[in-house]
Formats: sequence, structure tokens, C-alpha cells
Amino acid sequence: MENINTDSNQIKVEIIVRDGCNYSYHTLKSLLQSREQFPDMILSVVDIADSAENRQTIGGITPSIWVNNKLWFLGSFSVETFHSRLSLLSSPGGLD
Repeated sequence: MENINTDSNQIKVEIIVRDGCNYSYHTLKSLLQSREQFPDMILSVVDIADSAENRQTIGGITPSIWVNNKLWFLGSFSVETFHSRLSLLSSPGGLD
């Protein structure tokens, strides 16, 4: 697992990828670019083949995006939806 930021009050984002899945790599690139807009984001990258304990991706579907240990995306990704939900999560009152 690769941790990209480390502050304790940041939003934990985990992407589970599979080697050779181009959509996983495209999604990862979008998440990396999102760090510019959301610098409080902690991003972890997990290769499903390397980490059996992180096979929480239903049926092995990748990419799988988890935010603060809640599944946000499975097999699909919308950067607009991701940014909107992160904005809500970062605002006072947060996102339930």
C-alpha cells in the first residue's frame, strides 16, 4: 500500500486497482489530479493482487474507491461526483 499524505485530520481515500486494468489507471490519474483541489486528501493505492486483506471490492471489480472506509465507487468513477461529495465532506456538518 502506498500512502501519499499523512496528516491525521485528512480524508482517507483508497483506490483498489488490478494490474492491467486501464480503467483503474485512468481513475488513479484522476484521483492524483484531485489532490490539487483537495490537498487534505490522503490517497492510498492497493493492488488487489498484492493485498488479500484489501479484497473488499465486491467480486474483484476494479477500480473500487473507498472514502473514510465507505464504498463510494465500484467499477465506475465520476470525477464530478467525487469532487462534489468531497466538497460536502470537507464542509461544516460534513456528509453523512
